[in-house]
Amino acid sequence: MRFRIAPLTTNSAVHHVVKNGFSCMGKLMLMLLLFTTRSFAEPQYRVSIMVDESYPPYTYMINGELNGIYVDLVRQAARLIDSKYQVELVPVPWKRGLADLEHGTAFAIMPPYKHIQKRPYIWPYSVPLLEEVVVAYCNSGFTLKNIEHRDTSETPINLGINAGYLILDDVLTQALAQNKIQVWENKDTYSNVMKLVKGRIDCYLNDRLSTVLVMRNIKRSEPDIDLNGVLEDRVVLRRTAHIGYVKDGLEQYPYKLDFIAQMDEALLKVMASQTPELDIN
Repeated sequence: MRFRIAPLTTNSAVHHVVKNGFSCMGKLMLMLLLFTTRSFAEPQYRVSIMVDESYPPYTYMINGELNGIYVDLVRQAARLIDSKYQVELVPVPWKRGLADLEHGTAFAIMPPYKHIQKRPYIWPYSVPLLEEVVVAYCNSGFTLKNIEHRDTSETPINLGINAGYLILDDVLTQALAQNKIQVWENKDTYSNVMKLVKGRIDCYLNDRLSTVLVMRNIKRSEPDIDLNGVLEDRVVLRRTAHIGYVKDGLEQYPYKLDFIAQMDEALLKVMASQTPELDIN
């Protein structure tokens, strides 16, 4: 019996194998190239910034989502640096956010005023976002005007503020020390306005725009509540709002200085290109 041993390959077969081999290799190289390009395109760092969840119209929650003037501003700036940084805005109660920053368990918070001595755990601050005007609203028959001349024998004025806020000027700080006023911290602007309406506090201190917005919303949603007795009493402070960063933490956040520089530059570009719309209608 004879066996015929066929050639292992013919010229055409060799060509087919080589061609297919190069084709597979090309596809593999293309996949590697796409994977590498995609890897380089993804941000190097994920950065979380805590945001006051109850400070309309600047930062606030609505239908489970974070909104506000400062939120929009920072999100636009974040898009300009997203090749390196993925920025996450995390809503938190203001006082808890400050505590996290003080304990070094958070990177940044928005939107504090500059209180370098009173909040030594925050440094540095971003470029200013906007200037806010802090005003006093009082019930009829109460005023913080000329509080420095109020007789210390009189009953102290009950003054409401949002929890964790540092918005007393020098005159009110002195009045507090002299027991001319008593300060009560409440959760947010709505809580303070409602306590003001119900006479549980005599005056309330907060940003003008934020307070006006909440009072207008109350008029719409709760028309039976009478706000006519609540009057703007006097301007207390003018302050700029910022992103505040944890003072130390370079070991934990090695990107800190570079991120701050890039975010500041991006914020300035966004603010130069537009004027924020303050819609409180």
